[in-house]
Amino acid sequence: MSDHRKTRWHFPAISLLSRRMYAEKQISDQPRRNWSSHRRLFFWAFTAMITIGAGVYVRAEIYRRVLRIEGMSPINVAYSGGTLLIAGGGDLSEQIRHRFVELAGGRDAKIVVIPAESINEQSRAQYRDSWLPYEVKSVDVLHAESRTQADDPEFSRVLETATGVWLGGGQQTWLAAWYGRTRVESRLKELLARNGVIGGTSAGAAVMSRVMIAGGRDQPTMGQGFDLIPGAVIDQHFIKRNRIGRLQRVLEQHPELIGFGIDEGTALQYGVENGRFQVLGQSSVVACVMQRTAENEKPSKLHLQFLNPGTEGDIERLRRGDAIPPGFTDFESMLLGE
Repeated sequence: MSDHRKTRWHFPAISLLSRRMYAEKQISDQPRRNWSSHRRLFFWAFTAMITIGAGVYVRAEIYRRVLRIEGMSPINVAYSGGTLLIAGGGDLSEQIRHRFVELAGGRDAKIVVIPAESINEQSRAQYRDSWLPYEVKSVDVLHAESRTQADDPEFSRVLETATGVWLGGGQQTWLAAWYGRTRVESRLKELLARNGVIGGTSAGAAVMSRVMIAGGRDQPTMGQGFDLIPGAVIDQHFIKRNRIGRLQRVLEQHPELIGFGIDEGTALQYGVENGRFQVLGQSSVVACVMQRTAENEKPSKLHLQFLNPGTEGDIERLRRGDAIPPGFTDFESMLLGE
């Protein structure tokens, strides 16, 4: 048989084999194409979710920053009647420190630190040096040796020009015993009246309310504080040390008050005159209000509301027990300390 005839004989067989192999390949590729379609669908769905989520967050962030610029937000403005920055103890974050300095005037801030303990010259220098890195105009440490000295007008003269006062941690009973109802307390209130800021942590936070929690683990020991925040009582290290029972017992005795349980590493920024607040830091502030279970009954039910960082609102809504919508955490400030 010639080579030409061999070629003609084998060509149909090769063609048939090729068609069969192509058909088998099409069948084997079908699940792969289906799987590829599912992957593409998942990818575009995931992309759409991320895009929508980012859009919602950016829109809310723009709205929040517009409010800040217009002065409707309590984030970076000094209120008429002054501002309190009430920290719950523990490590004081850069965000809280920066906020205090900012409210006190930034580079023009004149800060006075009042320790909540007896100090020596070395301790005085440490209190002062802790605020110097913020490049403020001045830092003074006020430390009385007695109530007589605290009531001396010359002793607290520096408070007349101060823009911010920081009440340190230690013992709130020490602060109340040395400075309560003296010229120092009067000048702290004068500072708030001219739109200054008073901050404090732990003991320095507890002494800000008139009804002051002086101590006690489960059964609170009561005292009288500086009465800087009206109609409220402050408890600190709140979640970390599980102090909800202690604050509840205080509110059972004083149901007209709202209780602020401030956790460590967290602060409540509060406008004295308009009652606007914001939470900043790393944990939560727990707003506690005694409510009536029925009309004409004495308030007997404790209502709790956890306020996370970034949450803003006004104190009257908290008193009514209205829910405060959660805020968008200012991650930029938390990370950069702005």
